[in-house]
Amino acid sequence: MGKIVFIHGADLHLDSPFAGLKNLPGFIIEQLRESSFRAFQKMIDAAIFHRVDFMLLAGDIYDLENRSLRTQVRFRKEMERLKEHRIPVYMIHGNHDHLDGSWVHVNLPDNVHVFQSKPEVKPFRKQDGTKVNIYGYSYPKRHVSERIITQYKKQDDADYHIGLLHGNLEGNSEHSPYAPFSPNDLAIQDFNYWALGHIHKRQIVTEYPPAIYPGNIQGRNRKETGAKGCYLVTIDNGLTEYHFIETSPIVWDSVKININGDREFDEILNDCWDHLEQIRSEDQAFLLELVLDIENHDNPSLFTEDLLEGLLESLQEDEDEKAAFVWPHRVRIENGLLNTMKSMSENPFLGELFTLAADFEGMDDALGHLYKHREARKFLEPLSEEENAELISDSQRLIMQLFQDDARKGGS
Repeated sequence: MGKIVFIHGADLHLDSPFAGLKNLPGFIIEQLRESSFRAFQKMIDAAIFHRVDFMLLAGDIYDLENRSLRTQVRFRKEMERLKEHRIPVYMIHGNHDHLDGSWVHVNLPDNVHVFQSKPEVKPFRKQDGTKVNIYGYSYPKRHVSERIITQYKKQDDADYHIGLLHGNLEGNSEHSPYAPFSPNDLAIQDFNYWALGHIHKRQIVTEYPPAIYPGNIQGRNRKETGAKGCYLVTIDNGLTEYHFIETSPIVWDSVKININGDREFDEILNDCWDHLEQIRSEDQAFLLELVLDIENHDNPSLFTEDLLEGLLESLQEDEDEKAAFVWPHRVRIENGLLNTMKSMSENPFLGELFTLAADFEGMDDALGHLYKHREARKFLEPLSEEENAELISDSQRLIMQLFQDDARKGGS
């Protein structure tokens, strides 16, 4: 039983449309639309540099079921690069790029092994005789609700056993519940490693056996924050080591800035500039949400929509058109509203409005038509608890802003 080394990636979404970019400048939109391909090329570079035995791709290679010819050709070129270095690729298709789509097929080189719509095993053998059984399953359609993991059957004729699975860990409500599985399901199979896909946030599901979501290789929106990439995995005599390799050329992230005392606009602007400069890197671009914590500010009412909009525009004006940009795409406030709300809640009408907003539980019903829409639902993920809370907070702040504006007009 020898050592094996491989790269595990997932959720490439190579032809992602990157919806909702209308407020970004053209030079950033252009880089974003190219970012998934650049991230993929970095992953291929890593495989060649580390001289891996093979590469695993755990689904959603493409973002759409009807992938474009251009995207398929670019994918093939990267597979041909791996073939030149004698690196095979084992891949499955997930819910986004399932097998039931309608597209013109581009032939892949013979080092690429694609699993079909029934769980199957594909063997890999090193020159030293070490044999690996790799198990996988590609979605035959977009919606797969069955527990596909129970159909994986271990064949005891190899040194190592690795499972490729694109599915949802039970209990995770933030993603569509496709091909659900539990940690116990993983353990029962008695594999050496589970190469998971579907969840865009990297996560070690279990350590024994190692079961990992590497996340996607490039964040596509403000919900997908932080560095993105793949894992370099080594298994040697049953002992497994894994190291994260960053691939994302553009990182979406959130930065919290404490705004204290009686600081006014110019001082707040300088504080924000200082934080942006601390983040700046020579080889990394950032799309940032700035969160102003005003809990200890003397005058929370200063932070109107007009101030936040002016702050954002001022910060954006100073950013040059370059590859390693630091672009603030949003400014919002956090904390600091409780005292204002308490004083305003003395008004019975406003108090009732704040209570209704805080206790609102109809978000799913309010957005139900969007999630049921045939086209819109392709681009939507369920709102997280954090996003629900943010919407409620924004609604409370809007109530206060409208009331304060109306009071000022009445007093003039």
